[in-house]
Amino acid sequence: MILRLACPLLSALTLASCTAGLPLTVDAARCDPVRHQTLVGMNIGEVYLPAQLEQRIISPGQVTDFAYRSERLNIFVDPKGWIERVSCG
Repeated sequence: MILRLACPLLSALTLASCTAGLPLTVDAARCDPVRHQTLVGMNIGEVYLPAQLEQRIISPGQVTDFAYRSERLNIFVDPKGWIERVSCG
C-alpha cells in the first residue's frame, strides 16, 4: 500500500526537480484555452508547464478515454511532436 502511494509521489517530485529553474512556457495551473493557445506551433519538447496542471499529450491515432475534466489540458501533437492544437477536457 505504501509503495503504491510512494511511486506517484516520487515521480511527481522527480519531474518537479527536472523543471526547477526552467521558465514556464505558460504558468496557468488550470486549463485556459486562451493562454494555452500560445503553445500551438511549438515542439512538445520545448514546453514547460506547471507540475500541478493536469495534462495529456495526444498523438495521432492514440486512443483516449471520454472522461471530461475541465481543468485538464489536452495537447494534440503531430508525429514529430509539434503541437497542432490544444483543448480543455
